[in-house]
Amino acid sequence: MSFVNWLKDPERIILGDGSNGTELINRGFSSGKPPDLLNIQNPEIVKSVINSFYLAGADMVQTITLNASYIHLKKHNLESKLKEINKQALQNIKEVRPKGKLIVGEIGPSGEFRDPLGSGTFEKWKASFLRQVEILGGEEEEGVDLWHAMGFIDIEEMHAALTAIKEISSKPIIASFIINKGKKGFYTLMGNSLEQCIHLLEKEEVDVIGANCDPGSTLFIDLVREAKELTDYPLSVKPNAGRPSLENYKTVYNQPVEEFAQDITAMIDLGVKVVGGCCGTTPNHIQSVRKWLDAQS
Repeated sequence: MSFVNWLKDPERIILGDGSNGTELINRGFSSGKPPDLLNIQNPEIVKSVINSFYLAGADMVQTITLNASYIHLKKHNLESKLKEINKQALQNIKEVRPKGKLIVGEIGPSGEFRDPLGSGTFEKWKASFLRQVEILGGEEEEGVDLWHAMGFIDIEEMHAALTAIKEISSKPIIASFIINKGKKGFYTLMGNSLEQCIHLLEKEEVDVIGANCDPGSTLFIDLVREAKELTDYPLSVKPNAGRPSLENYKTVYNQPVEEFAQDITAMIDLGVKVVGGCCGTTPNHIQSVRKWLDAQS
């Protein structure tokens, strides 16, 4: 069993997880602190969320470490907890991972923009990610099975994250940007075009090129069509469950599970290899996609 072998299997679609943040909120989490802190404060709720996605049929589930880089934790005065949080995150998922399933090391942006919006630089970002990757990577056979650098909006910061991962680990990498559609096409918030994002990821020789979060599963179909014109690399999608709205001061995602699953299957028909969900997606969304996949086999 290996992710690389799954990628090489032309008949296999790889199913990832949904939003661990959404599931933590559904279980009562409402702190202003990063949810990654729950790895040490309430490991049982973390294991419950992870297990719910494995049980829903996910082939692989991500560690709850999106916000557990040094720079991000420092913004919350939690940098001294970096090793403890990431080490326990790996332990939590190992305790519930079923046989035959994979563990994905989740690496997210630092939240520190580059000049003129902030003080982020390639070297600062790389050093921050290195400290996290060293823990999640562990000894090669003891760490995560693969990596997902996700949620990035700046090609320079993505470059720093990938450099850090490859300096420590030889495991496969999925790399995903958040790319929205505007009047001029698909761009990140920092102004990087879809073509620029793909060019970077091909140059970095990642294993899978991906997108996650916005603009929701329906517009993701258009994004996939354009991406397929630009690259022959395997593609990964983890869209939100539609567009968010505010109800009673709470962000909610109301796209029906069936509609989300239909959009995912449409992207599979276009040639996507790895699928899952982002904000608003629950084990029910993953289970719905799993049922469709099983019906095709």
